[in-house]
Amino acid sequence: MPAETLKATHPGAAQDSLVVLGAPGSAAAEQYRVLYQRLLQLASRRPLRVVAVTSAARREGRTTTAANLALTAAQDGRTALLVEADLRRPSLAGLFGLAPRAGLAEVLDGTAELGQAIARVGPLAILCAGEARDLEITRRPRAAAVVEQLRAAYDLVVLDAPPALAFADGDRLAAAADAALLVVRAGSTPRQVVRLALESLGDRAAGIVLNDVDVDAVAHGRWIYAAGADARSA
Repeated sequence: MPAETLKATHPGAAQDSLVVLGAPGSAAAEQYRVLYQRLLQLASRRPLRVVAVTSAARREGRTTTAANLALTAAQDGRTALLVEADLRRPSLAGLFGLAPRAGLAEVLDGTAELGQAIARVGPLAILCAGEARDLEITRRPRAAAVVEQLRAAYDLVVLDAPPALAFADGDRLAAAADAALLVVRAGSTPRQVVRLALESLGDRAAGIVLNDVDVDAVAHGRWIYAAGADARSA
């Protein structure tokens, strides 16, 4: 499916967030590459073309993680698409400096085609949220059908998904993911909240990305990835 190529800007805080672009030699960018490699290892054992990046709550670093992970895959030569699947608080257009355009919401309500809505920043394809008239639109059967279209067109689809409880709340986009990564802010998210989030993900839970770790306390950098009970530093 064709995608319009746009020249995006990455000023200020956005440049700091997109470390894979702005600081590819940094420790944080390296940890995204480690996370990506671990996903590849997991993909050798189970189908893994659509990955949801979710969180236990807001402001955990979910969107930043999803964006950098998708960029890492694209830079590795994969056909990768980043989808803003949380229609309530869209932020990807601002993060990448993209002009307003039709997005996922318009694709789901039938007023835009995927080819019209997908933009490209370098090697990465991006489907922003658009303007949703109905926030319940992701519960409709068409949402799952759109994910299947994307699954067939890309090597990796990264969903910047709503908080994890949406997986147990009828969200068909979230439910269509092959696996989910749970982003948790270190020292902030209560353990019980994390436990409830993992329970809502069920068998889709592929691991935890621990965000905002004190780099002085963790020798291997900013992110920790845990798969199942085998938790180890990334």
